[in-house]
Amino acid sequence: MRANAGEEARNHALIGRRGLQRARTLSLRSIQRDILVAIASGQNLSIIMNELCRRVEFLAPDLICSILMVDETGCLRTLASPSLPVEYSKAVDGVQIGPMIGSCGTAAYLGQPVEVTDIATDPRWQNFKHLALPHGLRACWSSPIVGREQQVIGTFAFYFREPRGACAFERQVVAASLHICAIAIEQWQTRETIRQLAFNDPLTRLGNRTMLKERLPDILAAASANSKRVALLYLDLDGFKAVNDLYGHPCGDELLCQISRKLSEIAPKADLTVRLGGDEFLIAVTVPYDSNEHEYLAARLVTGVSGHYRLNDGLSAAVGVSIGVARFPDDGSDINALVARADAALYRVKNCGRRAYAVFDASMEREQRERRGLERDIGLALDAGELSLVYQPIADTTSRRIQGFEALLRWHHSTRGNVPPDKFIPAAENCGAIAEIGAFALREACREASKWQLPLRVAVNVSPAQIVNADFIGLVESVLNETDLDPRRLEIEVTESLFIHDADQARHCLQHLHDLGITVTIDDFGTGFSSLSTLRSFPFDRIKIDRSFVSELGIDAENTAIVKSVLALGRAMGLRVVAEGVETQEQYALLRQLDCNYVQGYLIGKPLPLTAYTSVIGRGPAAMSKLHRQAV
Repeated sequence: MRANAGEEARNHALIGRRGLQRARTLSLRSIQRDILVAIASGQNLSIIMNELCRRVEFLAPDLICSILMVDETGCLRTLASPSLPVEYSKAVDGVQIGPMIGSCGTAAYLGQPVEVTDIATDPRWQNFKHLALPHGLRACWSSPIVGREQQVIGTFAFYFREPRGACAFERQVVAASLHICAIAIEQWQTRETIRQLAFNDPLTRLGNRTMLKERLPDILAAASANSKRVALLYLDLDGFKAVNDLYGHPCGDELLCQISRKLSEIAPKADLTVRLGGDEFLIAVTVPYDSNEHEYLAARLVTGVSGHYRLNDGLSAAVGVSIGVARFPDDGSDINALVARADAALYRVKNCGRRAYAVFDASMEREQRERRGLERDIGLALDAGELSLVYQPIADTTSRRIQGFEALLRWHHSTRGNVPPDKFIPAAENCGAIAEIGAFALREACREASKWQLPLRVAVNVSPAQIVNADFIGLVESVLNETDLDPRRLEIEVTESLFIHDADQARHCLQHLHDLGITVTIDDFGTGFSSLSTLRSFPFDRIKIDRSFVSELGIDAENTAIVKSVLALGRAMGLRVVAEGVETQEQYALLRQLDCNYVQGYLIGKPLPLTAYTSVIGRGPAAMSKLHRQAV
C-alpha cells in the first residue's frame, strides 16, 4: 500500500510538472502570437517590446527582462526594460559595445550569448557592477539579436536577483523571444528607412517638404497653446547655380551639404530645418511673442552662411543667402499662407540687392499679387495679339552707315498699357511663357528681314531659358527655312546670365548656330558673370558694351577705363564690339576715336515700328544716306 501510495504521489508530481510545462509552453506560444499580431499591425516598437518583457516576466517571476538595440554607431540603446530601475536603464543607454562591456555590450560585440552568473566577480562587469549591484541585480544572461544579414541588431537579457544561471524553461523563453525581437526590430528599421526616404532629403539629411507638411501644424499648435510665435525663415542661396554649372553637380552637392551643416550650427534650437528643393531651405523656430529673436537669427544666418566655401579638389566657391520671414499667427495660420508670405518677403530681398533678410508686410503681398497677375497676363498676351516688335538701328562707327537692326519685343496690354521689357520678360521666364514668346519674336523678325531689299542684319534677343530648356536649334533652323532668310543676316544676342544656367547645353547650342553662319553676340557685357575664360569657351562673334558704361563715357574715369578695356579685349580676340546707349555726339566721337566697331542708341535711331525705317530697308543707298544725315 505504501509503495503504491508513493508511486501514485510520484505520478501526480510528474503529471503536475508536465501540466505546468504544457501550460508554460501554451502561454509562450500565446505571447509569440500576440506579439507577432502587434508587429504586423504596425504598433510602436517600444510598446511591443515592453509588452513582451512584461509577459515573459509574468511567466518567470524570478527574472527581469531587458531588450536593447545597437544603433548605427555601435552603441546600446534601451528599447524595453519595464522592471529595471530607471536610473540603471539611463546609465547603460548609449554605452559603446566591446569585449568587456558587461553582458549585453559583450554579447553584442562578440555576436554570441554571454552568461554571467555573478556580476560581483565577473571581470566583464568590472566597470559596471557599481551600477547593477545597488539595485539587487546579481547575475545577467544576454543573447544577441541577429538580423537577416547576420548582423547584431540588439540584445535580449535576463537579470537575476541572485547569482545563478538560467534554467531550462528560461532558455526556452530566450530562444523563442530572440526570433520575435529580430522580426520586430527589422520591421521597425524597414519602416524607419521608408520614413527617412519619405520625410528626409537624401543629400543633406535635413527634412523635406513632406516633413514640413507633417510637423509644422503641430509646431504651430504648440506655439498657439503657449502664446508664442513661430517664425518661418525662407532661405535662397545666391550664386549656387553658377557653382553647379562651373564646377559640376558633385561640387554643388558638396556645397549644399556644407551649408546644411552650417544651418544646423547657427540654428541648433530650430523646431524644424528642411530643404525645400534645389538651393532653397526653410527654418521654423518658436520664439516669445514680444521678442525679435527671429530677426537676430535671420541676420546671423545671412552673415554666417554667406561667404567662401572650400570644395573638393582644392576648389572654392562664394555664395550668399537671401531670407524672407513670415510669422505665425501674425502673417497667417496655415502652412500654405505662411510659406507664400515668407516667399513674398524673399522676393522683396532679391529685388533689393540680395544677401539680406526681410520680414513680411502687406505691401509684399500686393507685390506678389501684381507679379502673379503680370505672369498670368503675359501668358495670354500672344494669343491676345498684344505683342509686337520695334526695331533700333545699329551703325558702323566709322561711316555711320546703318548695318542692321535689333528687334525689340514690346507689350501693350489692354489695361496695363505699355509694359516695359524689364518687367514682362522676367515674368514670362517665371511662368514658362518665354519659349513661345521668344519663338514669336524670332519668327517675326526673320519674316520681316526677309522682305528687306537691302541685306541688313537683324539681331534678336534670346532668353537663357530658350536655349537650355527647349530645342532652340531646331526652332532657328525651322524659322530660317520658313522665311528663306540667309543665316549670315541673323544675329542672336544672349546675356551673361546664360552662363549660370546650363553652360554645356548653352555652349553646344551656340556653337551649332555659329556653324550655321549666324552671328552670336554677348549682350550687356560687363554687368554679370563673364570672364576671359567664358569668352574663349563660347563661340562669340561680337561683344555689346552695356549702356551703363557708355552713359558715363568721358565723364567717369572708371567707366571710361572699362570701355577701353573691353575694346582692347575685343581686338585681341578678334571680336567686333558694339556700344549701346549712345546718345550724344561726344560719346560717339570718343567711341570712334577708340576704334569701336559699331554704335547703337538714340543718336543713331530710336526703337520704332519698322514702318519708320521703310526708306532705309527698301529704297537703296540714297535713302540710307538720308537717314545718316538725319542722325547727325
